[in-house]
Amino acid sequence: HDAAYFDARILHRDISVGNILIHNGKGLLIDWDLCLPLDRVVKGPRRPQRTGTWQFMSAAILKNPQKDHEISDDRESAFHVLTWTALCYAKHNKAEPKDLREFLSIYDYSI
Repeated sequence: HDAAYFDARILHRDISVGNILIHNGKGLLIDWDLCLPLDRVVKGPRRPQRTGTWQFMSAAILKNPQKDHEISDDRESAFHVLTWTALCYAKHNKAEPKDLREFLSIYDYSI
């Protein structure tokens, strides 16, 4: 993602669990069809609806939909993906299915 931003000058804007493929320990960020070249950035949202998967959007964008999407928003989305993935697939003390479902529900009720 950093290479796309700093070298290719594009912003992904939809980092979510559905847009990251992992195989043999290597990850690939996919679904670049909604990316935005930095030279075409327009102040304010370009559409009435935001692009992205709301469960993994940054708090700043959820709080203020008129906010311009920045690299910090993509990085926060990546953090949410990491947290969600760790809760779903890593060993932890919330291993009971009922407890885990309840804890993960914050991703569905975060607005």
